Amino acid sequence: MNVYSVGSFERAEEMRQFVRDCDAALERQIEEAISYIESIPDLRLLGLTGPTCSGKTTAAGKITRHLSALGLHLHVISLDDFYYDKEYLHRRAANADLEIDYDSEETIDIALLKEQAERLFEGKETVLPRFDFHTGNREIGERILPTPRDVFLFEGIQVLYSNVNETLNRDGAFPVIYIAPQSSISVGGEVFEANELRLYRRLVRDFRHRSTPPEFTLFLWQSVRENEEKNIFPNVFRCSASIDSTMPCEVGLLKPYLEQILQTIPVDNAYFERAQGILKKISAVQPVRAEYMTEKSLYKEFI
Repeated sequence: MNVYSVGSFERAEEMRQFVRDCDAALERQIEEAISYIESIPDLRLLGLTGPTCSGKTTAAGKITRHLSALGLHLHVISLDDFYYDKEYLHRRAANADLEIDYDSEETIDIALLKEQAERLFEGKETVLPRFDFHTGNREIGERILPTPRDVFLFEGIQVLYSNVNETLNRDGAFPVIYIAPQSSISVGGEVFEANELRLYRRLVRDFRHRSTPPEFTLFLWQSVRENEEKNIFPNVFRCSASIDSTMPCEVGLLKPYLEQILQTIPVDNAYFERAQGILKKISAVQPVRAEYMTEKSLYKEFI
């Protein structure tokens, strides 16, 4: 595994250039994946996957813009939109008082996914669902009338779940792009492993974009990791191309948000010590100003 060593910056312009270089390096990887996509004859179906907080949404946006320039119309279909309603999942759960673990294989409505995928493949008008994480309900989403120039990109960690992959892998023609942090970062005297980086990303993303308190994200993390080891990592061999989304500047970018979020966990909470451990580990990291990111930066997805 590659390890990026990050030093300190005395001048703002040095730090700004560092962030730009990180963005450019990731952009080059995505462009290589796009070149692979371009080589696929009669492309109609594509998968984009990776464990939680890998940068899938940003990568999907870049792929969309590129294929649009080629005259293709890419529909990005998030597998998150096929979650069952929160109320239904609570009724089915062993402990209805707990929040839902949306990384679980059982939260996806496979019957609906199969029905709508078949309609798209057959060129029939299809009304996709849209899941609202704030309400926990599935709503009416995009209406699609497929044309020969349409390409359907199914995006989400669930692409590699056996039941989802079997539903979408028609005739063995389902190329999948894998994106995930795959390198570590050494900064401030500490080494931050790839899975650890994803936890930090998720703490910030869930708090800022899904109204999820940090203690619940920490509570879920063990089951998230167990699910990844069971349903994602053993199936990476099914992927056709890979993108390492580790950005050497990211611990510095995340630090101000992590400090704000983790300090909200009360002393008597079971995850107080875990939060304090993270705060201690990032204490020597030089913060990186969010405004140094480009408009198309991966980190717009998280912060």
